[in-house]
Amino acid sequence: MDMNKAFLRMMAEQREIALATAVDVRIVNFCYMPEEHHLYFATFYDNDKVRELALNDRVSFTTIPHNGTNEHIRASGIAARSTRTISALADAFTAKIPAYRETIDSAGDALILYEITFDTAVVTVDMEHIETIHI
Repeated sequence: MDMNKAFLRMMAEQREIALATAVDVRIVNFCYMPEEHHLYFATFYDNDKVRELALNDRVSFTTIPHNGTNEHIRASGIAARSTRTISALADAFTAKIPAYRETIDSAGDALILYEITFDTAVVTVDMEHIETIHI
């Protein structure tokens, strides 16, 4: 089984991650840009995540499957405020989550875009197919 293909498929299909900062865990929508090897998520300026990430930029995440399987991706990395805006990635976000267009259109100026960089990920397809891959 080609686990790199499974990784890209899951990152394209799955819409949410459980994002763990040093303080808390939250469910957030995400978009993965394979050509950049970055995972992006947005949050409001006044959200606790912003303060937490300013104090400690190390995060972990796991994707959340919605297809009736247990397949998922786990990784750890660094979250940094992106130089891009949510508007710049609006098409990529709304391709995965069409309803997200309304959030971007109504609150885009109040959202901060973060990018997570990570070098490896644990890809779980099923109990027989679990592998750490290099991004």
